Amino acid sequence: MGVASAASALAAASLLLYIAYSVVTIRPNASRRWSTETHIHYYFLNLMISDLILAIGELFNVKWIVEARVYPGTACTIQGLFIHVGDVGVALRCAIALHILQVLVLRWRSPPKFALLILAVIWLVILVLVVVPNVAQQNIYGPTGHWCWIDRSTTEKIALEYIWTWLAAVLNIISYLLLALLIKRLVRMDGHRFRWRGIQEKGTIPYKSGTSTESVSATQMLFYPLLYIVVLLPTAAARLSQFGGHDVPFAVTTFAATLFALSGLFNTILYAFTRPRLMPSRPSHDPQSTRVTTAPMVFNRPPQGCMAQDDSFDTETGLVQVP
Repeated sequence: MGVASAASALAAASLLLYIAYSVVTIRPNASRRWSTETHIHYYFLNLMISDLILAIGELFNVKWIVEARVYPGTACTIQGLFIHVGDVGVALRCAIALHILQVLVLRWRSPPKFALLILAVIWLVILVLVVVPNVAQQNIYGPTGHWCWIDRSTTEKIALEYIWTWLAAVLNIISYLLLALLIKRLVRMDGHRFRWRGIQEKGTIPYKSGTSTESVSATQMLFYPLLYIVVLLPTAAARLSQFGGHDVPFAVTTFAATLFALSGLFNTILYAFTRPRLMPSRPSHDPQSTRVTTAPMVFNRPPQGCMAQDDSFDTETGLVQVP
């Protein structure tokens, strides 16, 4: 677990430092300068900060491994706090999926800085979950077996963390599946209702659209809920088994914790490879590379032979990138 936590902390910290460098050092309007031009940039930064907080909390496991015991104290409280904040912060990445639904499905317009209001609400929720129980019951963090976390009843653990992680997982799956179905043109929006496309409607789609950026983006979008579910499922299964009064083998607990601790590293790699526009980079000088408006193509039949060359969507709200 220590190695996994260190890898996630290093990956998240390195990426955040690189972004900070591009903001502070590189001159405005330079090709490699980071900019918060869309909602996704704000949400991405928030996710990486949450990953870093979680990874730092997991790093305290090295102390318990070296000392071969877990005991109450300042280090235990700090670890419990960091893991609690990091877990909920990472779980609330569902704001990204909900934002994409807002723009591409509901077509609600909002300025990029509206994301700051959403993030303020997210951190207000985290603050309430952390401060209120600690004030009411003093310190709620303590040894919980192999590390320090919320040392209270099962009901309180579920209310203070697990309900949020499970809810976020469900929202991620629902949001991205709806988006994938819309982009693949298997369903269409009829006012505020979803309708399955008929055979004739499907037949009007150009045969080349299966290899368009829309289709590629739909496939890539499925990686994100899949990643979160993969890293969350073993931990959730182990906890539910423990809540049911069963003994969870140490090997299972270690595997689940290690996999979840790697979420920061996985997120960094996934975003770097599938969403390069979130990284400061030089623009392409390929004369054949053009940008087209693809948002209407999600719902309507595109012009014959229309092929998107960019992995982003231009809407009335500005450039929207699918995470």
